[in-house]
Amino acid sequence: MKKIVVSLIMIFITPGVWSQPLPAKTRHTVIIDSDCAIDDMRSISLLLAQPEITIKAILSSDGSLSPREGAEKICSLLHEFNRDNIPVACGDVVTGVNPPWREFNRNISWGSQPGGKVIDLNAADYLSKELRNESEKIILVCLGSLTNVAKAIKEDATLLPKIERIIWYNDSVIPLQGFNYECDKESADVLFKSNVRIEVISNLNKYNALFDSSMYAVCKQSKTQLATVLRNVLSQPLALDKLQQNHFMLCDDLLALYITNPELFGITIITDNLNVRYNKDYDVQGVKEAICDMINGNYISERNVVFNRFPIQREMFNYDIRPIIDSAIARYGYEEWKANVMTDEFHGHLGVFSIVGAKMGIKARELFGVGADMLEVTTYAGTKPPYSCLNDGIQVSTGSTLGMGTIHLATHSKAKPSAVFTYKNRSIRISLKKEYLEQVDADIKEGIMKFGLMDDGYWKLIRHNALKYWVEWDRNKIFDIVEINQKN
Repeated sequence: MKKIVVSLIMIFITPGVWSQPLPAKTRHTVIIDSDCAIDDMRSISLLLAQPEITIKAILSSDGSLSPREGAEKICSLLHEFNRDNIPVACGDVVTGVNPPWREFNRNISWGSQPGGKVIDLNAADYLSKELRNESEKIILVCLGSLTNVAKAIKEDATLLPKIERIIWYNDSVIPLQGFNYECDKESADVLFKSNVRIEVISNLNKYNALFDSSMYAVCKQSKTQLATVLRNVLSQPLALDKLQQNHFMLCDDLLALYITNPELFGITIITDNLNVRYNKDYDVQGVKEAICDMINGNYISERNVVFNRFPIQREMFNYDIRPIIDSAIARYGYEEWKANVMTDEFHGHLGVFSIVGAKMGIKARELFGVGADMLEVTTYAGTKPPYSCLNDGIQVSTGSTLGMGTIHLATHSKAKPSAVFTYKNRSIRISLKKEYLEQVDADIKEGIMKFGLMDDGYWKLIRHNALKYWVEWDRNKIFDIVEINQKN
């Protein structure tokens, strides 16, 4: 008894054990598993729009659509977000699964083009491969049945410690029932009996938990990529008719909000199965406001080093910057806005190639699906302006800096606006396309001919052009992107 008392005293007096709550993670690495109902499309879109969410792969499972049909829709959605680099794997068909709403979901287009190719590996096999190769634990976001996850675990139980947690949408935990459970009870039971942490999110039949016409109106008014994608899907006659009937409950959408804003959900634990948690309540209005902020491009979850919130207020910016704030953020996102602003302050003036470097770094992070401070960079921009200005934009946008020792200068080749980005055993070369480079060179020559390098008119012209490129040049269109071997 004395030993127990002493142990308890030591726990309570140990500095920091109970003094503060653990900080909420703002960056997450996830693999999504979807049966591809229309609410899955909304949930995946919300996650794709958040730069702090690294999506390693998306798997299709049987349910609202067959796995093959679902995988094709996922590919087309990724293409809309310029995220064809995210692998898509197709799961197994489950006998007897063919819900009455399958035809509706089959006839809803998720994108205007087919998108990338579904990889050859089965979804469970690909999941096993990713879990084995990933150095950090992964969150599995399951929007359908648990078939793929259970199959991977049954074949190799040593994968369990690689899973941080499973976040699963299902109608009910006590009792365990709902479509996602009924699709494959055996797989769900296998995982519930394991030691893996499972967090189950449910709609709880809240009457006002709807993706309704007011939220669709936000999609129509906003110019963000997320708004455009949702608007294109929801404006299809079949979908619009259901929307106007208040048919679209917030279901799988809730998982995206649970990851980004767990404070909106009241979570409890099953006392006889401590690895299982579920929501007993959630703030419907808070969830809807957060979704609308995401659609509008106003949502900010990142924790900055100095700023509590990176500034976007018009009055804080110079007068010629103010007109582009809303359009730049809407078109390219908050992350690129922040990178460009910080680059310009760091660089000392508003320059064309520094902005190109910032856009290049953000694109590199998207291609690898990583946050800041995770890439090694070799830049070919040299040490002399104007091309060398690219280096400052790359440092700011990627966090690969001289101080960190993660950016290197190639000195054996002719200077050009190009860099090689490396993460683990993969490298990608990103270069400014020839036609854009020619446009910049022509603009610089024009400025020199008109004003000369020492005239303030030249620098005013450079600033004017930089602002124009900032708004007009889309990072998804201005670069040549080549996967290279490590030896190159």
